[in-house]
Amino acid sequence: MPMLEVVIAREEPLTVEQKRAFAQEAVEIFRAVLGTPPGRLRLAFYELRPEDSLGLLERPSSTPDTPPAG
Repeated sequence: MPMLEVVIAREEPLTVEQKRAFAQEAVEIFRAVLGTPPGRLRLAFYELRPEDSLGLLERPSSTPDTPPAG
């Protein structure tokens, strides 16, 4: 049984509609490419906050690039 895991890091979580659309397309792709029968694909979404991934390297726009002289 094929398993598709989707890991996404972004500020806003995916909507149910976005997940549903993705799932429908994934089911069709797995059917067409691998011959996966309906109901046999397993799909899991894992959502990370950006700071739990490489997003933590991004600086907020309000933070200066250099520390203040002190």
